[in-house]
Parts: sequence; structure tokens; C-alpha cells
Amino acid sequence: MIVRSEVVASAGSTITVQLDVNWAAFLGGLVAAEGSFNRTSDRFRFAVALAETDTPLCEMAAELLDVGHVYHYPRRQPHYHDEVIFAVQSIPELVHTIVPFMDSHLPLSKKRDQYLKWRQELLAYWEKKAKRRRTCVLNGCSSARRAKGLCRHHYFQRYRR
Repeated sequence: MIVRSEVVASAGSTITVQLDVNWAAFLGGLVAAEGSFNRTSDRFRFAVALAETDTPLCEMAAELLDVGHVYHYPRRQPHYHDEVIFAVQSIPELVHTIVPFMDSHLPLSKKRDQYLKWRQELLAYWEKKAKRRRTCVLNGCSSARRAKGLCRHHYFQRYRR
């Protein structure tokens, strides 16, 4: 997605500059610099933490990806800045939005290596342990899976005595 935008610099005079900005690539670079991919037990989290003055960047990330939340925190130490964090913790949002975005836009970096390890753990968790509605294994049936991978109807058809 390439967007034309105007930047106005005010240092005594106003200068208008036309920029072509690829926001997805920009966000990928921002994640490479300031992003984190965390796992604790069965919880996965993607976050970008910045100083409160950079709130528009976190809001832009939330708007561009259309997932997650922006959180504001007061400074933890007197010499720190207030903090803003864009975070995504929903497993379906991570799997269906963050993973495809990072696969396409996260540049080769140490952060990408960290991401690939986190991604592998996330997808393994999604396939094996995540609590979600799984459907019946028989083709064409969209009912909820019960015992032996079958929905209630197909289970009784097959195993009724």
C-alpha cells in the first residue's frame, strides 16, 4: 500500500515535501527495531513499545493491521518516559493477521530470527492445543467436533448400537 502524503516542516518557514510511503514496509522496519514476540506458558504476545510521544506510530500500526490494542502506561522510573504499547494477544488475530504480515514485511534481521522461532511455537500451539471450535472431520459437515473427530450426528450414525 503506497500512500502520497505531505510533510510540513516548521523552522521559520513552511516547506511541503511529497513522499511516497510504503506503510507496510515501514511497519516491518519499526517491528524489527522496537517489536517483541513473547511466549509465556500458553500465552503469546506481539508488541511494539515506544515512548508516549510516539503514540501516533502505535495507533497507525493498530489501524493498519486492524487488530490489537494500544495501551498507555506511566513512567516506571523518574528518568524514564511514559510508555505506549501496541499489543496483540488474541491467538486467532496472531495466527490470521500478524503471522502473514510478518512473513511478508519483516526484514531479514535478528528480530526475524526471533520471530521465526516464536511463529513455529505459535502455530504448533494453534494446531494442537488452542481452544477453538473445530469442525467435524467429515467433508461438508460444519458442525462442532465431539468425540473421535465427529460431530454428534455423525458419531451416533457410526457408533450407535
